[in-house]
Amino acid sequence: MQPFLHVSTNTDLMIYLLRTLSLFSVVFLIACSKSSSTPGVNAVALDNGSVETCYDVRVSYTGSNQAKNICTTREYSGFNGLGVNRFMRISLPASSSVSISATRTSGLDPADPDLFIYKNGVEINSSRSTSANTEALTTSLGAGDYVILINDFVYVNSSNKPEAPGFTQSLNQTASKTLSTDAVQLKSNFPCDSSNEKTVSGLVTFERVYQNGVALNYNSVQPLPIQKALVEVVCNNLVYSSTFSDFNGRYNLVFPSAQTSFIRVKAKMLKLGNPSWDFSVVDNTTVNQPVYAMDSTPFTETTDQINKDLVAKSGWTGSGYGATRVSAPFAILDTVRKAKELLITQVSTLNFPALKLNWSVKNIKTTPVDLFNGAIGSSFFDGTEIYLLGAENNDTDEFDEHVIAHEWGHYFEEYFSRSDSIGGEHTTGDILDIRLIFGESFGNALSAMILNDAFYVDTSGSQQKNGFFINMENNNCTNPGWYSECSVQSILYDIYDPMGAANSPEANDTVSLTFSAIYDVMTGAQRNTPAMTSIFSFIKSLKNQNPFGGVPGDIDLLTSGQNIDPIQDIYGSSQINNNPGATNQLPLYQPF
Repeated sequence: MQPFLHVSTNTDLMIYLLRTLSLFSVVFLIACSKSSSTPGVNAVALDNGSVETCYDVRVSYTGSNQAKNICTTREYSGFNGLGVNRFMRISLPASSSVSISATRTSGLDPADPDLFIYKNGVEINSSRSTSANTEALTTSLGAGDYVILINDFVYVNSSNKPEAPGFTQSLNQTASKTLSTDAVQLKSNFPCDSSNEKTVSGLVTFERVYQNGVALNYNSVQPLPIQKALVEVVCNNLVYSSTFSDFNGRYNLVFPSAQTSFIRVKAKMLKLGNPSWDFSVVDNTTVNQPVYAMDSTPFTETTDQINKDLVAKSGWTGSGYGATRVSAPFAILDTVRKAKELLITQVSTLNFPALKLNWSVKNIKTTPVDLFNGAIGSSFFDGTEIYLLGAENNDTDEFDEHVIAHEWGHYFEEYFSRSDSIGGEHTTGDILDIRLIFGESFGNALSAMILNDAFYVDTSGSQQKNGFFINMENNNCTNPGWYSECSVQSILYDIYDPMGAANSPEANDTVSLTFSAIYDVMTGAQRNTPAMTSIFSFIKSLKNQNPFGGVPGDIDLLTSGQNIDPIQDIYGSSQINNNPGATNQLPLYQPF
C-alpha cells in the first residue's frame, strides 16, 4: 500500500494525507432520542411545557428503611433538562444489601422509571426494565458514599426504549505510552544513498485568519510559526531524516546529495519521555484517518546548507476557498499546543494520552450523524477523539480557537479529571442538569484561560460572516443559578482572572486564584468526589483547599452574585433560595 494519498497541488506546496493504521476504531454516536406519550388522567402540564411525574421511592439497607416522594420533570424537548434526572444519596458505614424501589403516584401514565447507583461517578448497578410505572433494584454494596439516580422515560411503545442516557461513562484510564525515543534525525531503512549528505534548514509557518466580531476577517491574516511539529525529508517515498520544528518554526535536517527529495511537515506534535504527547490532525472522511501534511516541491541538490521555507496558506481567494485550505490543520494543532502548554506549567512531566483531532472540509453541521461522510452534527469530543466542523459557508472551526480549546477541555476532563455530564443540546438561558452545566461551563471557561481571552467566538454562515460570542466576564445571566451555563462559566473564569480587572471591574469578584487552584481541584477532589460532578463539588473542594486569607468568603460572594447560596457541601444541601422551574428541585440530593 502506498503510504501517502495525494489530495491537491498548487505552484509551490502540496497537501497530503498520511495514511495511518489503527488497531481498532470506535464510532461513538450521540443520539438525543425524542419520546412521546399520551398523558394519564393524573398528568398536569406545567407552565414550561413539561409534565411532572412523582414516585414513592423506598431505599432500604442495614439500619435504615425510608420512603420519600420524589418527582421528575419530563421535558418534551430533551433528556438533559433540570429535573429529568433526580438524585438521592446514601452513606453506608459497612457492607450491606441495598434495595431500591420506585412506584408512580401521579403524573404520566404509563411512566417508565429507571434506577442507577453510582460510586465516585462510576455506575455500579442499574435497573432499566420496561415495566410500567415501577422499577426495583437490589444489590450488595460495600461501605462508602453512593448516589442513586431516578430517571423518567416515557414512550408510547416500551419496545422503542433505547438504552437510557441517564448514566455516565466510567473514567478512562490514562493510556500507557510506548514511545521509545526523542532523538533528532531518526533514520529508517531506505534505498537512498547516504554516503554524501547535505544539510537543509528553513522556516515553516501557517496563515491564521483572525476574527472580527463574530466573522472571520480574511483581511486580517498573519503568518505564524508551526511549532513543535514533525518535519521530515522524504526520499524515494520513505522518511530519510526527521526532526521537530522549534518554537520559532525553524528546522534543520540532512538530505542525500543529488537525489530527489522533498520536505514534509505533518500536522502532528510528538514528544517522547516525560512529558510526552501525541497530537495529530486527521481526516475522518478518508479511510484510516490519514494525518494532514504539507509538502515542498521536490528538489535535487548537491549544495550544502540550502534553505527551504514552507507556508501553509488559508486557501481564501477573495470570495471563497478557491485553493486548498492547507493552513487549517496547522491552526488546529497550534491551539492544542497552547492548551498543552498551560497544563505543562502545572506538571512539567505530564504524559498526555494520544489524541486525534478529526477535521475535514466535508465536516458539516447536519444530522443524522455519519462521521465518515462528514455529517458530524457539531464539533464534539467523543470520549477518545475530537471532531471539528470544516464545511465552508456552513460552519468552519479551524480558526475558532475557543471552540477547539473547549473540546480539548472535555479531553482534559476525560483523562486527567472527571465529567459526569450526560451531554445533549444546550444554549444560553437553558435550565439544565447540573452535570451537563458544569462540563460545558468548564469547557468554555477553560478555553478562555488557555487563550487568555474572555471572548468565546464561534464563526459560521455564508463566507464565515455570522456566528455568536460569549463574554466570560459577563455576569448578567438569563436565569442565573447553579443550573445556568452562563452563571457557572462566569464563576469559573472569575476564579481564574485578576479580581476587579480595570477593564471590567465586577462588584462580586474579589477572587483571583489562578489556574493552579482550578487544576488542583479538577485533578484531585473533583476527580474523586462521591457526588456527581457539578459546581457544588467543585466549589466546596476549592474552598477546602484555600481556607485562608478570606478566600472562602470571597468565593461565597462570587457565587451569590449568580443567585447561588453559599455552598457548604458537595451535594448543594445549602441551596434554599433558588428553586427554578415549575416543580420543586430541592434538595438536589434526597438523603436516605
